[in-house]
Amino acid sequence: MWVADQTGQNQDNIEVLAIDRRLKVPPCDTTFDVSFPYQKSQQTVLVRCENPEWFAYVGIRFQNDSLALTYTRDFDAGEAVFPKDLVSVKISTGSKNRVENPNDLSSKLLKRRVSKGEVAFSHDFGDGIEVAILKRDILKGNPITSADISYKTVIKKKASKGSSFPQTLLSNATASRDLIAGSVLSRQDLHVRQDVLISLKPIFRGQLINTSNTQVTSFYGNLPEDALKTNQEGRWMEAIRTIRGGQPIRASDLKPALMVKEGDTVLLSVVSGALTITSSMVALEDGKLDQQIDLINLESNEKVRARVSGQGRAESL
Repeated sequence: MWVADQTGQNQDNIEVLAIDRRLKVPPCDTTFDVSFPYQKSQQTVLVRCENPEWFAYVGIRFQNDSLALTYTRDFDAGEAVFPKDLVSVKISTGSKNRVENPNDLSSKLLKRRVSKGEVAFSHDFGDGIEVAILKRDILKGNPITSADISYKTVIKKKASKGSSFPQTLLSNATASRDLIAGSVLSRQDLHVRQDVLISLKPIFRGQLINTSNTQVTSFYGNLPEDALKTNQEGRWMEAIRTIRGGQPIRASDLKPALMVKEGDTVLLSVVSGALTITSSMVALEDGKLDQQIDLINLESNEKVRARVSGQGRAESL
């Protein structure tokens, strides 16, 4: 009553906090002397007794009426809450973490069950994520299409790793293992079709990669990061180890091949205006594609510097 008179607050909005249970309040034969001991705060009240002489500090909390959003019905964990599912009411509790704008709940789901009339708090919600649910059993190696799945939104933190992936993957995917209807599909469950350069037969160390021993074909499964995708990527390359037939060609399996060996006859092209003149020279050193090497004309003993442009070919600098 004294705090209400001093502050002008409604008595119903004033809460007296419990004092330490270890403190035994002695009797007082005189009228209590009550005051605010701190000039800048009304959160503490000092209570004094003259006979017998003692004093105690008592905490005070003010609860101002404010508007809050409450649920219009019971909701289960995992459900979405829309603006129409909330109603504004006046309450006398703290405002910390309360939902203030129902539009902020877009794409969010409840993390726990809530009851009708309960105040909506932001920490009761988690971000939602859309996952794919299988409609039927699919055996390993069989195709998976968009017709085989339905979509459901779940709380992101509870979703398994890899359960979010582009829907376009399903246009060229097969099952990486046997899958059961009703399970959540993850990226690890998919083998996606990719074009990759495959060896048609064993390629031994030192052999050139060409169209006679490789082919671009569709591949389902997990590919090494350095797998080659086109014939052009393997052009003028040679194997540094044996590559078995039917294997994806990897960049780490190859190195640039020698286009010219020391002592080889090389066709040198010299461009002069609109004319291109070719002549036969002899290589004085090995050379790979785009490397510069020395050539010699055996008839005139003239040496020239040229750039290797292909197998047995070079261009003047």
